[in-house]
Amino acid sequence: PLQKVGAVIGALKSGQIDAWAIVPHIGKALAGADAVKVIGKVADYLPDYQVTTVFTSTANATQERARTAAFLSAFARGADDFNAVLVDRTAGDEAAEEMARLIHNYVYTDRPYEKARGPIVNGAMRINKGAALNLASVQDQLDWFKAEGLVKDSITLDTLVDTSYVATQ
Repeated sequence: PLQKVGAVIGALKSGQIDAWAIVPHIGKALAGADAVKVIGKVADYLPDYQVTTVFTSTANATQERARTAAFLSAFARGADDFNAVLVDRTAGDEAAEEMARLIHNYVYTDRPYEKARGPIVNGAMRINKGAALNLASVQDQLDWFKAEGLVKDSITLDTLVDTSYVATQ
């Protein structure tokens, strides 16, 4: 029954579950409505935790190498701007509004901008400089998933990550 975000939100608000680790834009909205209390942030416990990364299909990676490499290059160049505007909030409100509108062209496109803006702004998480991937964190996470029996032992870091695409740390 808890396979959908809405069901988990309902279970959390009603006390059927005690806690949940969730992306910021949902957590901030729930906390702002006094529906939940933030008890900790992943970054407080695992400061270098690799939260997410960019994925593509095997077909794109093998057949569209130039296109995917160009996208990643542009994405990496925009990381500092994104962090300044939406994460650190040092570029001002006008810049934040402009970036949120730009991002809305690609995410939450099924919603009007007014409804998409909040999740875009509240969901902004720091991107590593140059969009570098923290391989040690990815390995730690892979090891945990293996230990929990959630990933086959045959899966390796090389199975997950093509380091020829992106800078690593």
